[in-house]
Amino acid sequence: MSPQWNILFCRSDDSSAVAATLRESLIALGYELHNPFGALPGKVYRQALRLFVAPATAGWVRVIGQSDERLLPTLSSMSICLYAEFTDADAQIIVYQDGAPAEIRSALRPFLKPGYTDQQLTAAFTDPVIAQQSSAVGSVPLDVLPDDVKGLAANVSPAQTQKLFARLSGNLLGKVAGADAQSAQALLHAAPNWNSPGGQRLRAALNCLLLPDEWHVPDFVTLRDAYQLHERKRRSPNAREYPGDAQAMAAVPDALDYIPVYGGIA
Repeated sequence: MSPQWNILFCRSDDSSAVAATLRESLIALGYELHNPFGALPGKVYRQALRLFVAPATAGWVRVIGQSDERLLPTLSSMSICLYAEFTDADAQIIVYQDGAPAEIRSALRPFLKPGYTDQQLTAAFTDPVIAQQSSAVGSVPLDVLPDDVKGLAANVSPAQTQKLFARLSGNLLGKVAGADAQSAQALLHAAPNWNSPGGQRLRAALNCLLLPDEWHVPDFVTLRDAYQLHERKRRSPNAREYPGDAQAMAAVPDALDYIPVYGGIA
């Protein structure tokens, strides 16, 4: 089963070095590097890998996008790498160090938050209680919601919170341009379900570690859309803005600080 969501972390303070190593790895795997954000339409590829390298934060560089585990041996030759993913039913973390798989507990022990143990880290994948807990509104994890919504959700019962989310979702569906409710529903369902057992397990595991506070944002689609618009604005400052462009750009105002690494196989 394909993962709902995944991310790759490299222990590094140099996002440019991580991006350069990623490009080398893609070429070694048979990918052709390309830039889909140019002024002209790009080439169509039968198989594609679309990634963004985030600026270094708290000693980690995030690689955002549907990654490939085969990149880990080369990347981990420069620093320890952590690949995390979840499906509806389960979650996993894979750690590579010095070009080879590493045992999770010993490899990640130096990166545990104060007060956490490696037993808690591994229990996140085995404790049945964790998969039954709910700290999300709809399919959105509570810890990624705005502070005002968190406060509201904290003061009502889980059932009331879910009803509120359903009402807000319905309002969104009704406000989509052209009243295309089917497209809006697809958009909502495309979001990873952090309230699933797999989502809960992965969040519990990653929250044990000294990772950037907002390790789950921005998501790939939000970042890609913002990057494309910011890049167009950089090339053509007077380019026409369409409805929704300003909001998309505001969602990731520093999008151009991220490094796109795109590869394709024709």
